[in-house]
Amino acid sequence: MLQSVEVTMPNLLIVDDDELILECFRYAFPPDQVSLQTATNANEAISLFREQPFDAVVADIRLLDSSGLQLLRELHAIDRRVPVILMTGYGTANTAIEAMQKGAFEYLLKPLDLDVLQSVIHRAIEATRMTRTPARIAMESDDGTDGSDLLIGQCPAMQEVYRQIGRVSEQDVTVLILGESGTGKEVVARAIYQYSKRAEKPFLAINCAAIPDDLLESELFGHEKGSFTGADRKRIGKFEQCDKGTLFLDEIGDMSPLTQTKVLRVLQDQQFERVGGSQMVSTNVRLIAATNRNLTEMMEQGTFRSDLYYRLNVYTIHLPPLRERIGDLPLLVNHFLKRFCRELSKQVPRISPEAMTLLIDYHWPGNLRELQSALKHAVVEATSPVILPEFLPETVRGIKPGDGHDVADRAFHDVKTNGDLIRFLHQRIRAGTENLYEEMIQRVDRTMLTELLHQVDGNVSRASAILGISRSTLRCKLGALGISLDRSVRMND
Repeated sequence: MLQSVEVTMPNLLIVDDDELILECFRYAFPPDQVSLQTATNANEAISLFREQPFDAVVADIRLLDSSGLQLLRELHAIDRRVPVILMTGYGTANTAIEAMQKGAFEYLLKPLDLDVLQSVIHRAIEATRMTRTPARIAMESDDGTDGSDLLIGQCPAMQEVYRQIGRVSEQDVTVLILGESGTGKEVVARAIYQYSKRAEKPFLAINCAAIPDDLLESELFGHEKGSFTGADRKRIGKFEQCDKGTLFLDEIGDMSPLTQTKVLRVLQDQQFERVGGSQMVSTNVRLIAATNRNLTEMMEQGTFRSDLYYRLNVYTIHLPPLRERIGDLPLLVNHFLKRFCRELSKQVPRISPEAMTLLIDYHWPGNLRELQSALKHAVVEATSPVILPEFLPETVRGIKPGDGHDVADRAFHDVKTNGDLIRFLHQRIRAGTENLYEEMIQRVDRTMLTELLHQVDGNVSRASAILGISRSTLRCKLGALGISLDRSVRMND
């Protein structure tokens, strides 16, 4: 399960003596999104690199006191896992190609294309996150504040997953992780990597389902200049970049038969050819693959190679879906609520018994990813220190799409009379609330403001005058209570 419990701003180092290039980076990466530091020469860059952790480094090929290639060697001698991206203003880019063969993450041609630049930096930062962020098993007392990605669960099926990670991590064999979407296959892959003998080498991940089939082969194996339309320069693929490291192929069941053949050859011989090339390239990569598909059925249908399956299936880990480990739900809910409250700067709420019952009864087709989404939604919607059923998404509460206005109207009429308010009071007392006064005030406010806005046809100025408060104060109250204004006034469930 992916749980990045502490959000930190990426730290990026740019090495170039051209002020225009530095300004380009400052424009592309605003200070509220990326911590950007600059150096004009290699010595200055190395000093900064030793003093603090960077998520990525971008350096020009030609520096005042060195070369980008030499800087690459020196930075990787300090920390091999930090992606180094090289820039060149020269058409041949041969030096950059050589650097990529020696471990550079990517190279960029000047003048810089901002869309390409931002895409490459994003991928580099994500690669660093996956490499550095520990993936570990959560302990019962874990407060989730150390920045780890946690594998959370104490059910027998998850205990077996933990044992399997321990058995296979140090064995330099291929691992196949099976499980439905959203079960946490990437975190398991990173846990295997971080406990392996290759933990100080790169870890790269690629989602085979997210890349068009005609580009996936190039992404994995690279291509030669002119090998297809748009191939205006030589490209180094992930297998070559990840030499001596670990490559995670997610959703490998979506890979085409042609690409399957080339992956099989790499697993057999640790050799491959770039697209459009004839030169054999050697690599030493540990492969971890994952899929949510039934590969056995795909083999029977002829859409997945059986020889590749048996190469991948040296060691298999099955991740259980959330509906089969529902006993872990309270532990998962507790961790996610703490995480999202930290991210959203809100008080950590408790969850009401009624809301927990809804979570337990729901079938969770999206697994842990859907649970995260539902709980984050609830934290955003929450107007009290207790997560109530109405703060959860409609799907979890069993409300079909399109029924929102009917439900909102019913919710309004349910609290419209004193009798309904008294029933609400009794319900909250039975639920064991310790915040009844605030909950009742919010209930009354929702009723009063919704009815008032109905009476004035949604005119905020008129409503604020009647209430004796400013329009900005009224809008803040409406937002906090989940009341939205469009052509009609309704309470968001």
